[in-house]
Amino acid sequence: MSAKTVSTTSVDGSFWVHFNEDRTQAILVVAPPQGDGNPVHVADVVQALEQMGVAYGIDENAIRETIRRATDMATKVQAVVAQGALPVHGTDAKVNYRLPEEAVTRPLSLLPDGSIDYLQLDPARYIQAGQLIATVVPANHGRPGRTLTFPPQTVPQRPGKDANLRAGEGVLASDDNLQFTAEVSGYVYLSGDKLCVLPAQPLSGDLQSTQEFTQTLVLSGNLLPGAQVRVQGDAAVGGRCEGATINVRGNCYLQAGAQRSEIAAGGNVLLTASVVGCTINTRRQVIALSAEAAIVGGRAVAFEGIEAYNIGTPDWTPTEVVAGVDTLGDERLFEIAEEIRQCEANILKINAALKPFVSVTSEATSPEKKETIHQLMTHRRRLEARLKDLQHEKRTITIQVNAPTRAEVVVHGVVYPGVKVTIGKHSYLVETEMQTVRFLVARGESRVQVRPLNKP
Repeated sequence: MSAKTVSTTSVDGSFWVHFNEDRTQAILVVAPPQGDGNPVHVADVVQALEQMGVAYGIDENAIRETIRRATDMATKVQAVVAQGALPVHGTDAKVNYRLPEEAVTRPLSLLPDGSIDYLQLDPARYIQAGQLIATVVPANHGRPGRTLTFPPQTVPQRPGKDANLRAGEGVLASDDNLQFTAEVSGYVYLSGDKLCVLPAQPLSGDLQSTQEFTQTLVLSGNLLPGAQVRVQGDAAVGGRCEGATINVRGNCYLQAGAQRSEIAAGGNVLLTASVVGCTINTRRQVIALSAEAAIVGGRAVAFEGIEAYNIGTPDWTPTEVVAGVDTLGDERLFEIAEEIRQCEANILKINAALKPFVSVTSEATSPEKKETIHQLMTHRRRLEARLKDLQHEKRTITIQVNAPTRAEVVVHGVVYPGVKVTIGKHSYLVETEMQTVRFLVARGESRVQVRPLNKP
C-alpha cells in the first residue's frame, strides 16, 4: 500500500495599503505567505506608501511588526503604519448649576390666561440674592489635523459647542460670562438662552398684620381679617382672603377667592374661586379662570373689562360690575411721578460717582475700581431702562383716560337679576336671568347693549 503525496502550493505574502477617510493615516493589510512563499518586504511597503504620496510619518517598525504577526498567525493582519496629525475634536461647554438642573430647565407653570402660576413654582428653584446660580466650563475647540500626503492639507476638527448662556433679569454675569449670580432673591428659570431670576418672596404662614413687600408675594397661607398688604410686584394667595385689604402693583391671583375684602391691582385680578361681598379695583381685567369663580355681591371695577362665569345669585344679591372706568389712574400717575423723581436723582448720583474715573486710563485702574465702575454702570443702565418704562406708562395712562372705552363685560355662564353692569358712563340693570352674553357700548352709541357671546 503506497502513501499519498500531498502537494503544498507556495504563495508569496502580499499586502495593500489604503488611507483613512481624511488621509491622516495609512493602513497596511498583510496577507501571510503560504508554503515556502516569501514574506512581504518592508522596503516594498515603504515604496508603495511613497508612491501613494505619503510625505512623512512612515513607521518602519510598525510595518515590520505587522508582517511578523501575519506570518506567525498565518492570517491577515492590518495596522496603521503612517500617521499624520489627527484632528483633536473639541468638547462642549458644560453648565454646572448650584440648584437641581431639572428644576431650573423645566418650563414655568402657567395659569389658563398665560400668566405665571406662582403657587406651583418648585421650591427647588428658589435662591437668595448674592448666591451663585451656575458656573460654566468653557468649550474646548480642539485643533485641526494634517494629511499625510504632499502638500499637507488641513483637516478640520469638530469644535465644541459654547454654552450660549447669558444673564437675564435678576442675574449678574462675570466679565468672562462663566459665573452667574442672583442679583435678587427669587425663582431661577431659563428664558431661551437667558438665565433669569423671578423676584418673589414665598411665605407659608398666615398674614394678619400690615405688611409691605418690595417684590412678588407668594403666600400659600391665608390673608386673615385685618390684614393690610401692599405688594410692589405680583401677588398669589393660595389660602382664603377674608376681611383683608390687598394692594398689588402687578397681577393678583386669588386661588381660593375672597370674602368681604378690598382688592386693588395694577394688573389683572385672577380668580379660580368666588369673590363674595368684595370691592375690586384693577387697571387691567378681572378674569375668572374656572366655572367656580363667581362674582357675588360687592363691586368689581376693571378698566379693561371683566370676563366672568357667573355674576350675582338667583336671590337678587346686589352686585355691580364696572368696565372702562379707571379708578386707580390718578393714584398710579402720582406713584409714577415719584418713582421718576427717584430714578433721575439716583442717575445723577451715579454720574457724579463715575466722574473721577473718566480721565483715568484702563491700565491705571485697579481691579477693585474696575469692578466698582462696572457695578455703577450696570445699575445706571437698569435705572435708565426703568425710567424709559415709567415714561411710557405715564403716556399710556394719559392716552387711555381720554380715549373712548372698548371694555366689555363677558359672561360665560349666568348673570342674575339684580346685577348692575356699567360700561364707562352708561349702566344697565339686569332684570331677567341671562346666559352666555356680553355687555358693551358700541361705537357711537350712548347705551349698554347685550349681545350673545357667539355673535359679534
